[in-house]
Amino acid sequence: MFHMNKVFGVSKMMRSFATAKHVLPKKVHGTEGRYAGAVYVAASKAGVLDKVETELGAVALTFNKNAGLANYMKNPTVPREAKAEKMLSLLTEDRFSNQTRNLFQTMAGNGRLGLSLKVIDTFNELMEASRGMVKATVTTAEELSAANAKTVQKAVGNMVDKGIKVEVEYKVDPTILGGMQVQVGDKFMDLSVANRINNVNQVLNSA
Repeated sequence: MFHMNKVFGVSKMMRSFATAKHVLPKKVHGTEGRYAGAVYVAASKAGVLDKVETELGAVALTFNKNAGLANYMKNPTVPREAKAEKMLSLLTEDRFSNQTRNLFQTMAGNGRLGLSLKVIDTFNELMEASRGMVKATVTTAEELSAANAKTVQKAVGNMVDKGIKVEVEYKVDPTILGGMQVQVGDKFMDLSVANRINNVNQVLNSA
């Protein structure tokens, strides 16, 4: 049986880790960042980062495959206690670490299970950063040639610190008209034709 008095707020979780030697490999922001950071430090202290990463990946896969479950967790009319009991019934003690179970128990108690996928994505970013990796997304109006993709890869690599490996994902979005949009970690550059047109329109409308 789930009891709300067993739930610890995320701020309390973070305070308990404040004096630990285990620190986050990169800055993370927002509510999802606080939860992801808390479970990262807890898993780091326990030496189970890889295990928690695998477990969170399994949770994300379950949510993505089961829209009913995901909607249930987001539904504000469902009592927090019911959501917590549902999550803990899925995250059984014999299969999941205390760190993962405590994360979702805390999120349930604070009414934050709707952020589960965002928290997991942020945790994955922390894991990538800990391995000296960062993800980048390059969006263009048309598919890049192999030569152009190589040039872009090099340019994106120059945007990060030396020694950091960049994993680039290329996307096509005709609505940007031309140019490109580049997302590297939490940095975003909009070099698209659509953005330039929008800027010109804003200047004309304000004249």
